[in-house]
Amino acid sequence: MYGCFLICCLEFFRELLENAEKSLNDMFVRTYGMLYMQNSEVFQDLFTELKRYYTGGNVNLEDMLNDFWARLLERMFQLINPQYHFSEDYLECVSKYTDQLKPFGDVPRKLKIQVTRAFIAARTFVQGLTVGREVANRVSKAYQLMDTNNPSSSLENWEIIFCDHSHSAG
Repeated sequence: MYGCFLICCLEFFRELLENAEKSLNDMFVRTYGMLYMQNSEVFQDLFTELKRYYTGGNVNLEDMLNDFWARLLERMFQLINPQYHFSEDYLECVSKYTDQLKPFGDVPRKLKIQVTRAFIAARTFVQGLTVGREVANRVSKAYQLMDTNNPSSSLENWEIIFCDHSHSAG
């Protein structure tokens, strides 16, 4: 039962993320059409990294979001100035000044705070459920190994099951 709850929570958060990605994609396709479709991988990469973080991947949310805004600025800069061809070095230089230029206003800072809070909470919640499931499984296993005729043997089983876990976790 506990495992089912964990799986349902994992799926629920994953569905929320996929729905957000689909909604954003649909809205941008309707609003910007081909212009968005030709540059949609910037947003697809963002959601790929968010999913990777949520599922326990080694992703630094702040760095990932900073990279997203820098890439978006580079793309926007090219789209706004189609008459020019910019070198990668020039575009990299432009993106380094994102904080000073604030081309997206205060949106990156606000979004970073909201996304970081939400994803840290969701990931921590799921990790807590995972640990809870492990503890419940160990208690169940220990209960099955209990020998009501020999209490000291039962105590040894509990120590083996739980002490082993606490040493490996620390």
